[in-house]
Amino acid sequence: MRQRVLQRACAFVAMDHGLLLEWGTDNNVQTTASHGNADRLSTLETVADPLAIGPQWLERSGPDLPCVLLLPLRGADEGCFGTLMLANSVGINAPDNEDIESLQLLATLLAAHLENNRLLEALVVRERTMSELVRQLFTAQEDERKRMAYDLHDGLAQTLAGLHQRLQGFAGRCPELPEPLDADLQAILKLAQHCVGEGRQLIGGLRPSVLDDFGLLQAVDKEADRLREAGIAVQWTSRSQARLPSHLEIALFRIAQEGINNVFKHAGASRVELALELSNDNVSLSLEDNGRGFITEKPRNGSSVQKLGLVAMQERASLLGGRLTCFSRLERGTRLRAIVPFTADKATT
Repeated sequence: MRQRVLQRACAFVAMDHGLLLEWGTDNNVQTTASHGNADRLSTLETVADPLAIGPQWLERSGPDLPCVLLLPLRGADEGCFGTLMLANSVGINAPDNEDIESLQLLATLLAAHLENNRLLEALVVRERTMSELVRQLFTAQEDERKRMAYDLHDGLAQTLAGLHQRLQGFAGRCPELPEPLDADLQAILKLAQHCVGEGRQLIGGLRPSVLDDFGLLQAVDKEADRLREAGIAVQWTSRSQARLPSHLEIALFRIAQEGINNVFKHAGASRVELALELSNDNVSLSLEDNGRGFITEKPRNGSSVQKLGLVAMQERASLLGGRLTCFSRLERGTRLRAIVPFTADKATT
C-alpha cells in the first residue's frame, strides 16, 4: 500500500524520487517506503518537518534532488505523524495548485489508512494483553483452588471425619440412653455426617480429584450428581472418553460446572442433556435443559451474578481460541455450547 501510493504520487507529477517517513511513538523516524536512488534519498531525511501543517515546495542548492515537495500526513488529532516526500533529480517548476491539492488529498487518504492500521494494531495488542491478564487470573484462581482443596483435605476434612468416627464410637459404647438424649445423639451424628459430606463436596468443587484421575467426562458426570440428587434427570447424548490436555479439561470443566450450577439454582428444570464430542479439529461440550429459560440479552431477574457467570464461561472459551454460545427462550429452556479447537490425534484414551 505505502509503496504503491508513493510510486503513483511520483508518477502523477513526473518526479523520479520519493520517500515516505513515519514517526513512531518515541519520535524515531522510520522510512516505510522509498522510490529512486538510495544515496540521493538519504539527503531528504533532514528536510522532513514534523511541524508542517500543509504542503511545502522546496528548491535546494546542490546537485542532488534540487526540488522537493513535502506532503504532511496528519491524524484525526491534527498531529503530524509522517510525511510524503517527492523529489526530482533535476530542477523543475513547482506543480500547480490543482496538482498539489490532488496530491494532498492522496496524502490525506494514505494518512487515514495508516492511522486506522495503527489503531487496529494497538487494539490487537490491547486485546492480547487483556487476554493474557485474564489467562493469568484464571490460572491463579485454579492454583488457589488447588491449594485450598489440599489444605481443606489435610486439615478441616480430616478433623470432621475424625469427629464423626469418634462420635460413632462413643454412640456404640454408650449405654442405653433415655429417648430424648438418644434422639439428640442421633441428631448430632447426622449433623457430623452431613458436615463430612459437605466438606467432601466443597473440596470436590474446588479441585475434583476425578478430573485429574479420570478425565473431563467423569468429572462432569460426577458434578451432575447434584442435579440427580435434586430429582433432575440427566442424560448423556454423546460421551467422548478421550483425555484432553490439562488446561483444556480444567477450562471445559469450569464451564460445565457453572452451567450445572445455573440449572441447579435458577432453571427449575426436570431434565438436562449433556454432550461431550471430539471431532477432527475441535472439542465441544453442550448442556441443554428444559427449564424456564431467559432472555439472553437480559438475564432473568436482572441477575448480575448469573450474567457474570456467563461472561466468565465465554472468557474461558475465548482464551482457548474457541467460543461459547447461549440460546434460551422463556419457558423453553436453555442450551449452552462451548467449542474449542483441538486436534483429535492429540487426544489420549
